[in-house]
Amino acid sequence: MALPPAVVFDLDDTLHDATGVEAEMLVGLVAAIQEELPGAEAEAFRTRFRDGRDDLYGRVLTGEWDIATYRREHLLLTCEPWGQPSEELLVRCMRLRDEQLDSARFVEDAVELLRVLREAGVRTALLTNGPSSMQRRKVELLGLESQLDAIGISEELGAAKPDPAAFAAALELIDAVPGETVMVGDHLDWDVRGALAAGMRGAVWVAGDDEREPPRGALRVRRLGEVPAALAALA
Repeated sequence: MALPPAVVFDLDDTLHDATGVEAEMLVGLVAAIQEELPGAEAEAFRTRFRDGRDDLYGRVLTGEWDIATYRREHLLLTCEPWGQPSEELLVRCMRLRDEQLDSARFVEDAVELLRVLREAGVRTALLTNGPSSMQRRKVELLGLESQLDAIGISEELGAAKPDPAAFAAALELIDAVPGETVMVGDHLDWDVRGALAAGMRGAVWVAGDDEREPPRGALRVRRLGEVPAALAALA
């Protein structure tokens, strides 16, 4: 099976099971919120927690906020319909978020996919948005330094997806050119459209149950186990 010479991976919800780890954290977070704000309905809280956070996280990526400020403002916005959490509750919730970070684990099929690419001689890099301290912790827990040829983190690169400069910096780490490289990620705008705008050969969108059509030059898969066939189709 022919494969592209180089592949760049997103981290969260591509290689790292961020959604699964977060779901487990939310059990404790919702319980803590409901002790102080009993009107907070669990599913409504989870929906508000998910919705709109890309916009808030963008302030971390631009350097306007640090991760502690982001987490605080995100929680305040999430709780807004039911009231303002106390300082004690905010501290408790921040501790749960820290514990979430230490629970990093692979998405199903991730280890096998990385092994297949390494054995095939494909150059591989990570390109993830976020603070170095947070993303490096996940990289360490997952052992990605030994499974990928390079690690690219937006804070260290000086640019964040979907900025073309972020993709260019990641490619430089593995001495690859855009026309020979495919991006694999779960975020339609940051990973897929960003990679295509940066001139990359193609992109594989790990979409889960999202049925939207990806842009021309990208292929949609539901799970990571389908990525090798998609890479071959784009090679």
